[in-house]
Amino acid sequence: MNKFAIGLLVVVFAYYAVVHLIPALRRKIRGKNAAFIAPADLEKKIKKDDMLVIDIRTKSEFYNLYGHIDRAINLPCAELKLRLAETADRLAGFKQTPVVVVGLRDEKAVYDAYDALKQKGFSDVAILDKGLAGWLRAGLPTVERNVKKV
Repeated sequence: MNKFAIGLLVVVFAYYAVVHLIPALRRKIRGKNAAFIAPADLEKKIKKDDMLVIDIRTKSEFYNLYGHIDRAINLPCAELKLRLAETADRLAGFKQTPVVVVGLRDEKAVYDAYDALKQKGFSDVAILDKGLAGWLRAGLPTVERNVKKV
């Protein structure tokens, strides 16, 4: 093999590692105990079950960037943690309700929100697998961009 072929092989491997292996490894470490739900499964479940879908993106991302899942509520991670701390006593009757945490991707805030809910006693919590990006890649609908629910 000549130097060019070896160099090209190294570049291809490095690209593959950065694009596929490192994110997968980070996700495996962060979410080692987390439950995930596939976008198609969430779409089926959201139509027939009483559940709570919490989108932790910022308000501007929720209403503008890619739209949002219908019936989702916007509660950024810091605000979610604050509300959980303030209302812990009043949540007892809702801790059996299925909750799905949605972010744009599998970022740290998604795992933080998941952990906060689990620590407050919510028993049925899941993370939308690959976030809203995975939802959109699956061709699933969102509420139109720039449209606020009334």
